[in-house]
Amino acid sequence: MAFFSFRRDSRANVRSHRHAQPQYTFRPLVEALEERWVPSTLHVGPTEPFTTIQAAVTAAQSNDKIQVDPGTYTEQVKIDDTGHLRDNLTIKGSGQNSTFIKAPAVMISPNAVVEVSGAQNVTIDNFTITGPASGANSGGSLYGVRIDGGGSATITNNHITAIEDTPFDGVQEGIAIDVGRASEAQSGSATISHNTIDNYQKGGIVVSNVGSSATIDHNVVQGAGPTALIAQNGIQISSGATATVTKNTISGNIYTPQTVVSTGILLFSPGAVTISNNTVSSNDVGIYSFGATAPIIAHNDASANTFDGIILDTTSQAVVDHNSTNNNGYGDQTGNPTGDGGIALFNSTNNTISHNQSNNNKGDGIFADSASIDNVFSHNQASGNTNFDFEDQSTDGGTAGTGNTWTHNHGASSSPGGLA
Repeated sequence: MAFFSFRRDSRANVRSHRHAQPQYTFRPLVEALEERWVPSTLHVGPTEPFTTIQAAVTAAQSNDKIQVDPGTYTEQVKIDDTGHLRDNLTIKGSGQNSTFIKAPAVMISPNAVVEVSGAQNVTIDNFTITGPASGANSGGSLYGVRIDGGGSATITNNHITAIEDTPFDGVQEGIAIDVGRASEAQSGSATISHNTIDNYQKGGIVVSNVGSSATIDHNVVQGAGPTALIAQNGIQISSGATATVTKNTISGNIYTPQTVVSTGILLFSPGAVTISNNTVSSNDVGIYSFGATAPIIAHNDASANTFDGIILDTTSQAVVDHNSTNNNGYGDQTGNPTGDGGIALFNSTNNTISHNQSNNNKGDGIFADSASIDNVFSHNQASGNTNFDFEDQSTDGGTAGTGNTWTHNHGASSSPGGLA
């Protein structure tokens, strides 16, 4: 290793050699600041430095903000983690009614209008994000906003609409917001709040795959209404994904052939989930839990659905409490009940159903099939149901010879007697 120094001349030497050039034994080096550390605001618009949102995203760095002027931007926007890191990037429109990101006629896979892939803490705020897919893109995948590659995003104050084929059809695609994708080994996470989501083809919000998670709150999710083309789901949590779903309004998911059901909220083999304080009405089934372990379903209003307010199917250790499940079911053409109702359990064990109100359903208030055992039903209130207020088809050493425990429930009728 070399050591560098220089020698100061003595005071006498300086006087006697004042015209001599100073002699240094090292050359000082400078160090430049190579990166831009101060966040910037990048402007997008017809007369701005960037005329497309994607161009601004490509130029952006971490913590930057992209402000988008009113207008229609027909493009796909991808925020990834290549090149400059784009963590904590904010992309903000000028308002849902004035700033539109629209699917182009020809799309690049995975056919997402906006995709966050790998980048962290991206915010997408105050846009209308819209399809539909053109005829050239119909019949493949289609997303309004997709989070994949382990990315994360906050999606807030947007209108996400017309994520559907041209024409609207029964192909299992058209997801307004997709977080992770089990079939593609993709994961992501998101906060999804205060959005209006409508005119989707298959699903409003889907969170899928182990490692994917979402907080979903204060959204309005509106299905197509009665249709024979496709069985829609408003919000779906599936394949090991985790989620908290609260204070949303979900309606209009109805499949008229009735060979399968559309749902307001579908739990399909999820991870840990909490479903609370939602209003879920005018769907085939309000909240459908299939293959779930220990979901919490509380303080929801799951009323006025075609079949049931809440179904537990092959579900265990659920806590279902303080829900309102009123005016569900439709009865058959002769006016007889079809077995629909407020809360129904199929092949489900070790669940707690308590403090729910289940009134005026065309069918049962609360129902348990013969394979649903070791459940506790307590402090529920039911009245005005056209079949029974409480019905339990299981048999064992529980209450009234059933396989379950029924205690402190209030209703006028039950099968067998003694449940209320």
